[in-house]
Amino acid sequence: MRKAIFIFLFAFVAAVGFARDKKNDKNEKALPVYIWGASISFSDTIAYFTEIQELDNVVLVNDLLPHRQYYAYQLKDYMNFEENMPGRISVIYFEKKRHKLEQKEAKIRKRLIEKDNMTVRYLGDRFKFVKP
Repeated sequence: MRKAIFIFLFAFVAAVGFARDKKNDKNEKALPVYIWGASISFSDTIAYFTEIQELDNVVLVNDLLPHRQYYAYQLKDYMNFEENMPGRISVIYFEKKRHKLEQKEAKIRKRLIEKDNMTVRYLGDRFKFVKP
């Protein structure tokens, strides 16, 4: 009797889980997302920016980029090991629309140059974000 109840409960929980996954799949589409990063140090007057890059087939969860901390770590590790600049703060920004991210990048660049007297340099093709 206990075995039958256990099997029934297991089957019920599995069915509910699969039904919920199918419901989420219908509501969430894999879309391109645009990402951009900046690497800044408090002891340096140069800020490094990545180019705006497109990540294909990303499913945003509650309008947030999944694993976004890994993208920041990718930039931090690149600056630390490839450019030999340890101790920098790396931040990433993402948007569904490229022009919105371009506006955000321009606003941050303007603030760093005018208010913080920093120089902005672009990493260009040397750095690419990779989906985890």
